[in-house]
Amino acid sequence: MQILEKESDDKTLRILVDSDEESLFSLLKVYLMDMADVDIAGYTKEHHLVDKTEFFLKVTKGTPEEVFKKGLALAKKDLESKKL
Repeated sequence: MQILEKESDDKTLRILVDSDEESLFSLLKVYLMDMADVDIAGYTKEHHLVDKTEFFLKVTKGTPEEVFKKGLALAKKDLESKKL
């Protein structure tokens, strides 16, 4: 996965990647939306045949990059604790 664009300000983060990452972003959205500091998290695709996915995050507290990393860490920890 290559990041094509990244935009952020004090409360929002937008990442555009060059692959079909709906599964990763769907999983991450579940963890982020359970966090108190997250206002909105989601992803979108321009078209199902275009391999570009956009992820967006808006937070109420902290920086969006910090919250994004916390969400990734929570998902990783939870997945590692599961027996597959």
